[in-house]
Amino acid sequence: MNCKNCEASLRSDFGYCPSCGAKIIQNRLTLKNVFQDLSFQVFNLDNTFLKTFRHLFTKPEVVINTYIAGTRKRYMNPISYFAIAITLSGIMFFVLRNVYHVNLTNNSFSDNQPTNMEFIFDYQGLLSYLIMPIYALMTWLLFIDKKKLNYTEHLVANSYITGQTSFVQVASCLLLFGIFDIRYDIFNWSFLLLVVIYQFYVLGKVYQTKFLTTFFRGLIYLILLVIIMLVMGILVVLVSLLLGHMTLEDFRPK
Repeated sequence: MNCKNCEASLRSDFGYCPSCGAKIIQNRLTLKNVFQDLSFQVFNLDNTFLKTFRHLFTKPEVVINTYIAGTRKRYMNPISYFAIAITLSGIMFFVLRNVYHVNLTNNSFSDNQPTNMEFIFDYQGLLSYLIMPIYALMTWLLFIDKKKLNYTEHLVANSYITGQTSFVQVASCLLLFGIFDIRYDIFNWSFLLLVVIYQFYVLGKVYQTKFLTTFFRGLIYLILLVIIMLVMGILVVLVSLLLGHMTLEDFRPK
C-alpha cells in the first residue's frame, strides 16, 4: 500500500504516513466521515487553529519565532491563517451590507460624498492580499536596524497579525452592529488604532525592544499607513470614475 499524498510505501496497519504525516484514509467518502473530519479539524480544542489563536494573544512571539525557526506542525501556517481570516471578513462585509444594512462608506467628516462606493468591498479580499507586502515592507524598514527578521519573515509576522486582528474584527462587527446603531467609519478608525497597537506590541515582543522605541516606530507606521490609505482612496476614486461606477456629479454638494 502506498500513501495517496506522497506515494511512500506503507504497512497496512499504519494510521499515518511516516514520511509526510498524512492520515491514512481507506474508507469511501461519506457525509459522516466528512463531518467527523471537519469536527476534529475545526472544533477540537487541541487543534492548531485554536492553539494559534490563543497563543497569538498570550505569547505571539513564540508563535512567530517557532514558525520562522522551522517548526511547522505546532501552529497553523501563516498563509492558511490569513486566508481563513480574509474569507470570514468577506462574509462579515456581506452581512453588514445585506443583513444589517450598514452604510460602509459614510464619512463623519464630510456630508459631500459619493453614495455608490460600496462596490469596493466586493474586492476587499483581493485588496487584503495586495496590501500585505506593503505592511511587511513598512515594518521591515522600521526594524531594519535590529537585523533580526528579513522581509519574508516580516511577511510571516504580518500574516499572523493581520489574521488575528481580522478574526477579532469579524466577531466584534457581527456582535456590535447587530445590537447597536454605530457609524462604520468611526468604528473602523478606532479599530485601526487598536490594530496598530497590537501589531507593534507583537513586534516589540519579537524584537524585544523597549516601550518607547516600539512606540515611536508604531507612531511612524501609523502616519505612513494613513498616508497610504489616503493615496489608495484617491486611486479607488480614479478607477471608479474610469469604470463608470462614479461620476463627477457624485461629488457636487447636495
